[in-house]
Amino acid sequence: MKNFISLLILFCVASINAQILLPVDFENDQVLIEDIVNFDGGTGSVVSNPQIDDNNPSEQVGVITREGGEIWAGSYIELDNYLDFSTNTHISMSVYTPISGLTVKFKLEGDNGAQTERDAYSTQSNDWETLTWSFAGEPSNTYNKLVLMFDFGNVGDGGENSTFYFDNINSFDPSGGLNQIDLPVTFEDPEVYYTVIDFEGNGPSTIVEEGGNHYVQVIKNDESGTSAGVTIGTEEGFATNIPVTSSDTKMYAHVYVEGTTQIGIPVRFKIENSNDPTQSVETEVFTSVAGEWEVLEFDFSNEASGTAALNTSYPFNMASIFFNFGTTGDNETIYRLDNISFGSPISLSINDNISTSYRLYPNPVVDKINIIGIDGTERVTVTDILGKELFKGLGIQEINLSNYGKGSYFITLSKENKSHTFKIIKK
Repeated sequence: MKNFISLLILFCVASINAQILLPVDFENDQVLIEDIVNFDGGTGSVVSNPQIDDNNPSEQVGVITREGGEIWAGSYIELDNYLDFSTNTHISMSVYTPISGLTVKFKLEGDNGAQTERDAYSTQSNDWETLTWSFAGEPSNTYNKLVLMFDFGNVGDGGENSTFYFDNINSFDPSGGLNQIDLPVTFEDPEVYYTVIDFEGNGPSTIVEEGGNHYVQVIKNDESGTSAGVTIGTEEGFATNIPVTSSDTKMYAHVYVEGTTQIGIPVRFKIENSNDPTQSVETEVFTSVAGEWEVLEFDFSNEASGTAALNTSYPFNMASIFFNFGTTGDNETIYRLDNISFGSPISLSINDNISTSYRLYPNPVVDKINIIGIDGTERVTVTDILGKELFKGLGIQEINLSNYGKGSYFITLSKENKSHTFKIIKK
């Protein structure tokens, strides 16, 4: 009887260990070798961590070695439940790769042939790092297989450069409960989740802060494709559709080209339906300055050569930008992006290139901001980043902001049917 009870306990423990749920960390026999399914030249296993450190103190990790087979060789693990993307829209994983710049394809599969995939790129060699993949917009309760393809696009040789370690697979909500991104995009609202998505080898692109102002820094590396770019926001797109009509077809963005004296760089802008990428329109303009900010106007009634014409019946809710379209990157030229708007541009500050007679200074401002070029008939309004009106007046040439909190504000000057909006930084 005692032996029977012992066997029953062991059986129960084995049954518990057989449950593979997120997070996956390979500790305590959570994943066994037989739980890893290999395909087309990939061989997966569970091994000791090759480098235990602060980045990954785990004792046990997964490993995939690729030898021969196909360019998509890899392995997969089947979870005992289906993934829920209603809140936790992203998946993260610790990886240890021999070479930086490798494509790590994360594919999800489910019943009845359901599948979706995303790419990320290693930035370290022989060191642990965390990569993330966004599955925002994917249906919940559909996928339960985690398919991993390291160094996708190449055939492995079974050696050190074809051996890849992975650990700590988990899903998470990157927004932290913040609001979905929407136009205008200023990267300044603390209650909005700002992010960007690189594609076709672009990046890594990051949101940086400089002098109180936030903007996107884009690096088009030399391994990127000629149509590499960056999507503004997540795969879900904007909170509301872009209000394109047959008579209102323009969007604007602030751009800055750093590290070159070249002007005339093509910048392509694309809007699309996040649920149907075939519903899109693209247009292209060229930079006119280098080493300083400028406002670019994108008119979607003038579609780029070889692309579809504007169809205003499409529900456009996603935007992407392609710097130096048609050319691979060089790892040296840095592009900056800020203040994406529809209908009218957000004006630049006094020290920047802008086609208006109005100037506001100082910017950033500590207490009082001066407006020059005003003739006394303009309506002046100050709003915060949430659009709340804080001040309004007529023909005001000086505004006292000393009682305003630190952050970004917008000053709009309106006259007749025209208006100019300036973003200012309160220190």
